[in-house]
Amino acid sequence: MSEAATLFWLTDRSRFKLATSRCARARYLGNHYGPTGYGITTRSESLPLATGKSAHQGLEGFLSHLKQHDQLPDLDLTRAIIAGVREAYEARCGERGFRTGGILSSEQTDETIKEQSALISGLLWAIRLKFLPWFHEQYRVLEVEQERLHLLSCACGAGEGAPIALHIARGCPGRALMLRTDCLAARRSGGTLAYFEAKTTGWESDAWAEQWETDPQLGLGTIDLGERYGAEVNELYILTLNKGSRRKDKYDPDQRKRQSSALCYGYCKPGNPPFAQDDWKPSYEWIDEAGETKRVSRQHRKRGVWELPESDWSTWAAYHNQDPTMTPEEFWVRLLPPSVLDKVCFLLGPMNRQDHQIASMRRSMDAEEERWQSILWQLYEAQLGGLTWAGEEFQALLDRLIPRSWNCRPYGKEHQCEFVPICHRETSWQDPMASGRYQPRLPHHEPELQQAIARGLLPETAAEVAEEER
Repeated sequence: MSEAATLFWLTDRSRFKLATSRCARARYLGNHYGPTGYGITTRSESLPLATGKSAHQGLEGFLSHLKQHDQLPDLDLTRAIIAGVREAYEARCGERGFRTGGILSSEQTDETIKEQSALISGLLWAIRLKFLPWFHEQYRVLEVEQERLHLLSCACGAGEGAPIALHIARGCPGRALMLRTDCLAARRSGGTLAYFEAKTTGWESDAWAEQWETDPQLGLGTIDLGERYGAEVNELYILTLNKGSRRKDKYDPDQRKRQSSALCYGYCKPGNPPFAQDDWKPSYEWIDEAGETKRVSRQHRKRGVWELPESDWSTWAAYHNQDPTMTPEEFWVRLLPPSVLDKVCFLLGPMNRQDHQIASMRRSMDAEEERWQSILWQLYEAQLGGLTWAGEEFQALLDRLIPRSWNCRPYGKEHQCEFVPICHRETSWQDPMASGRYQPRLPHHEPELQQAIARGLLPETAAEVAEEER
């Protein structure tokens, strides 16, 4: 039996955390409800924004080269990897009709695409210039974006210690945890293992950083790595990529939302040709090489980095004349002061692996998944008995088995739970799929996606859908 046809009950860290820390009903709707049994999600009709997936794509390209050649990607390869990720993002915008000439294009969408493209390029240049040299000096890459299954409980008699392939061959219907390794590396001196996860955030703060010191989710990603490589994973890191929040610009008369990131915008004081040139500054406030805090003047205004080619700023002109293939985003990141770049790309760690916490988490996950299996079976039998989704009897059963936390807006209305229209019984809540607002969720872990395809619940073409659509 292939891994695609496995009978495992599959779960992952995110759905466990969603149900236990946020809202069980959100897990049900997002992972189990709907025509396929793999959940539903809102239909993607808005302009795509830069996501963590874009950063992971670029990082995967860099680290794969390091794994294969054990050397840093050169300038040409770096530019090619970043250009490829950026072009993929812009292609998605075009497919939805938002590129110039598209049915949904406008001056505002054009500017947003340029902004988000600059953000993607800037994040990847920050990784290449700030993180990779240190990483390569200290570590050798062992695994990059590696998917694997970890057995939580066995139901075929082989025992939990048996290789996962044996359980699959025996058609084990046990419970398994889907894991994806962002990066596993070995120290060049000593050979001990280090585990890295890359995370993008728009809300970087002390509280955001401190949560990882006690959160077992990070350590859970190291299960079985020590056994597979014969060495301990004793360093855990988070590569943090701060893309900044997206909020309204109070200086914009149209109050448009903009990315609050030094990777997208600088501060430009317009020139007065031929007496004075444009003057660009990296941020509203920064620390110079002498350690002094600097701020922009009252005449400086935010301006998109992609507009540098239209500026007569002598510094940009000098760099671009020397290397015409250099993009504005590459130039800008190379020019950003360390005090600014350090807030964009930085490491959290090293953190220690807490084995007792991981063991506890593993037991809790297995028991939680067993509970979910029982709950979903009760709901299935209730529907076989004639209960319907919109009926009050079925809704009452849901309330007893899968309660809602009603924590619908932990980050405000703009970032509310995608299932608010269903839980608050807005128009068409009785048939969410018919409303046109929702579509079946495509699993973002490869084993679960292939399982759904093998069972005939999703078409084979589902595997070709871009990650951001899943």
